Amino acid sequence: MSYIEQFCESAIAKGDGTSSNDHEYFESMKKSIRNLVYYSELLPLLNHKNEWVVCWVASHLLANGYHTEALKSLNKLATGNGMASFSAVITIQEYKRGCFKSPFG
Repeated sequence: MSYIEQFCESAIAKGDGTSSNDHEYFESMKKSIRNLVYYSELLPLLNHKNEWVVCWVASHLLANGYHTEALKSLNKLATGNGMASFSAVITIQEYKRGCFKSPFG
C-alpha cells in the first residue's frame, strides 16, 4: 500500500474523531505524511471524494506553502454542513490569524 493510500484510508476511518481507534488513525496519517518525499504528491487529494481526506490534506498543505490550492479546497468544504465543514471554517480562521500550523507537526 502506498503512503497516499494509507493516508486516505486512515483519514476516512478517523472521520470525525469519535472512533475508539482515533489516535491510531491519526498516527497512521502522520506517518504517511512524514514518509512522502514531496508534499506536492498530496495535491490530487484536494479533489478527493471524501471530505475528511480533503480537510486533513488541505490543512497540512496550507501550513506547508500551498496556500492558494489549500484555501480553495477549504473554502469549498466550508460551504457544506457537518463536522468536516466546521473544521474547514476553523482552519481558515486560524490561518488568517497567523497562528496555524500543520496538524502533523
